Amino acid sequence: MWTDRHRTRHETRLKDVVMQAGLDEVARFLERADPATRPNAKSARAVMAAIAWHLRTGGGWRALPEGFLPWRTVYGWFRRWVDKGLFETLMRALARRQRRRCGRRATPTLAIIDTQSVKCLSVRGPRGYDGAKKVVGRKRVLMVDAEGHILALAVVPADVQDCDTLPTLDEGKPLWPSLRLAVLDGVFRAKRCEEWCNVHGMRCEIVKKDPDQKGFVVLKRRWVVERTFGWLGHWGGLLRERAGRLDVATGRLACVACLMAANALNNPA
Repeated sequence: MWTDRHRTRHETRLKDVVMQAGLDEVARFLERADPATRPNAKSARAVMAAIAWHLRTGGGWRALPEGFLPWRTVYGWFRRWVDKGLFETLMRALARRQRRRCGRRATPTLAIIDTQSVKCLSVRGPRGYDGAKKVVGRKRVLMVDAEGHILALAVVPADVQDCDTLPTLDEGKPLWPSLRLAVLDGVFRAKRCEEWCNVHGMRCEIVKKDPDQKGFVVLKRRWVVERTFGWLGHWGGLLRERAGRLDVATGRLACVACLMAANALNNPA
């Protein structure tokens, strides 16, 4: 039987989980980038703990357990940071630090790009039908490096063809001028995909499946971005797209990328 004692123990366990997600690292950056203007403003650490719980468990904003800040306060700060693009900025900074930790240069030369279609909850906002995946929802576009660190991302309706998703990375790609090679899936065979890569100073390499392939086969370099999508799948708040606006959906994705990167830096394997 579900009692208050069970609820308290369950909520405490959830808080312990999100506290290990590198919140201190993210909170310090947010406090420096967007300092509070009022003496009684809530700390970025407390706000991020609530945001991490929301993204980790998939619970609604209004379902924040007792002990967290009021959901309106949390959501207000979250939208403020999304509008300022702070999560995307931190995501790129953490990617550079992760690369140095792996013994690589901070600026990558290889980019791997792919998309993932996810279902949408009954929320307002753009959505579409992906005929290939038989999914009504949205499509996430990721550009990662050779280690799987996210360099740029975007969210579009699922009915947007994969070949037409590359322009959504126009804002993120120029921030990595060192990129020289883009590895793409076989669905990016259209001429406009190669043209997009050429415009951004990259050579395009298409990794196709073997015509006789049966079942799952690890493809050269393509498995890296698939692994990143798998990492994102551990966050319950990303299993279904629930944001009403595409910019908020992109911000949620970037926030999770920051939390994962910060956690990896603070807890090296």
